[in-house]
Amino acid sequence: MPSEQGDVAVDFLYYGLAGLLGLVILILAARALRRRVRRAIWLGRYGDVAFVDTMMAGRIERGMTLEMVLDVWGAPADMDETVMKTKTKRELKYDQKGKNRFGTRVYLENGEVVGWEKIVNGL
Repeated sequence: MPSEQGDVAVDFLYYGLAGLLGLVILILAARALRRRVRRAIWLGRYGDVAFVDTMMAGRIERGMTLEMVLDVWGAPADMDETVMKTKTKRELKYDQKGKNRFGTRVYLENGEVVGWEKIVNGL
């Protein structure tokens, strides 16, 4: 009889590990599918492979539109807008550290990224 109990434990461990491995594979496949779908949507929406590659990496670059930044980083914690005669300036503020203190600021002119700054360790 003890050998049967040992077999049950081994079977339980074997099937438990197989089930866990199957679950991990399923999660990884779902993530890969989600990334492919997101890439296809962004390529259809923006049509620029270089920008989409940058967006897929979670980064921004000069020339991206406001919509691209929002797709990559989401809604900012705060946003300032200044309308002038010849241009509109926006400042998107991310990663709030305190009152009017933010870790990242993205600067746009006429709807395109012209620069950004990332504050590291409060400097």
